[in-house]
Amino acid sequence: MAGSGLGSAVEAAAPYLVMTLRQLALSVLLVILQSVLDPSLGVSAVVMVVYQQLVSLLLLCSLALLFDRGKRPKPSSQILSWAFFIGFLQIPVGELMFTASLRYITATFQSVAMNLIPAVVFVLAVACRQERFRSCSARGQAKLWGVLVSTAGATFVVVSSSRDDDPSAGSGEGHFVGSLMVGLAVLGVAFANLFVERVAVKYPADLTLAAIMNLFGTLQTLIVAALIERNPSSWRIKLAGSLQLLAILYGGTVVTGLSYLALNWCVRKKGPVFATAFSPLLVIFSFLIQTLVLGVAAKHESFIGSVLVVGGLYLLLWAKSKDHKIERMDVGGQSHLLEDSSAEPML
Repeated sequence: MAGSGLGSAVEAAAPYLVMTLRQLALSVLLVILQSVLDPSLGVSAVVMVVYQQLVSLLLLCSLALLFDRGKRPKPSSQILSWAFFIGFLQIPVGELMFTASLRYITATFQSVAMNLIPAVVFVLAVACRQERFRSCSARGQAKLWGVLVSTAGATFVVVSSSRDDDPSAGSGEGHFVGSLMVGLAVLGVAFANLFVERVAVKYPADLTLAAIMNLFGTLQTLIVAALIERNPSSWRIKLAGSLQLLAILYGGTVVTGLSYLALNWCVRKKGPVFATAFSPLLVIFSFLIQTLVLGVAAKHESFIGSVLVVGGLYLLLWAKSKDHKIERMDVGGQSHLLEDSSAEPML
């Protein structure tokens, strides 16, 4: 009994831990990329994305061959079509657009836009009836205010930490192009998260599905990069005085490869709103790394924003845990709300 209860608690806590670690891994990569993509080094951001995706593809294919053996059904034409489309939304539209937009807008503007993803996913999930939402209920209000508060807190951290910086983004037509790219990237990532849930429930092999989507997205990105970066020198990996190789290997294995696998798994387990609710933690982890590791002076505004992010995230996760209990009640045919506190971690 005790072992069974502990196993249930670990299984219930796994999505929370996995998605938190995913944001931590991404924040570490951003710190590395900040050094690699220094304009004086001449490293192409688009080429970096391609190399990371190739490493990610190799990793996911290897894991799929090892662990999905025996439980990997032949993907139907419908599954392959969805994988092609989701790969297009995740990588060329999402990651590549985010990277290319930095030529026209500031990183601050992009960071704020990335923290709008949970709000966009929430609205789309409610509109597509993939998310329970009753505006008059306590859970519905908690979801709404959780998304708004965490998004506002993350935005507050970004703006307060960069208000003294000298923006280098362009203006006029260039700023419009950059803003359009970011808008398309946010919508692409949001829709990809919604579609992943529908496909994952139909195809049980998570590793194989992630590898197929990554394969399609990598091929599409490679074609785009070949059209943009025609200079052979842009494709050379700089080893001396650069962290480019580390960024490619770490980004391709941990952040891109395992991260996409974790995202697909969590979306299937908990839904797209839950999976994207952890996005504001990216700002918090970046703030902590800059303060504790890089020695950047902390600001009171950043601390206040961090508290808002944590508070908003708690509200949304509390509401999602209540939804999960109701879903288990419906499946079990029970007439009362389950109150097993060990099944959901208290945050």
